Amino acid sequence: MDVPEVNLIASSKGSLARRMWCARIAAVLLILHGVIEIAGLALIGSHPGALTAFGGLTGSLLEENIQTVALFGVLWGVARLAAAWGSWTLKKWAVALGIILSTITMIAAVTIIPAGFTDTLFSTPALILLLYTWFGNTEITEKN
Repeated sequence: MDVPEVNLIASSKGSLARRMWCARIAAVLLILHGVIEIAGLALIGSHPGALTAFGGLTGSLLEENIQTVALFGVLWGVARLAAAWGSWTLKKWAVALGIILSTITMIAAVTIIPAGFTDTLFSTPALILLLYTWFGNTEITEKN
């Protein structure tokens, strides 16, 4: 009877270690994504003529709203950094925030091509890793 318990404990420790590593890798992806977003949109905000189209905005409409676009990008970048810090330290609120940010990014990415392609490269693996961090290998039929 003791052998299955030992195996169960060992497998749960292994699962916890895998979930921790997934959270840490996702945190690195969130940091990279957040820094790129902050730097890129801060530069665009300081050079309004550098961007010709973004998220359906073009021409004078984009020129009028470029500071708002840059501000929101910086705020999203800061939110990603917060989610990364919390995910690194295994906080559930941060994993949930990272899941939400990654999901919204994947949905909105198609509206901001070509920048959306880069967003998708970061948000898709981050989302998968964060979901694994939250749920692990638990099957739907298990009671836990």
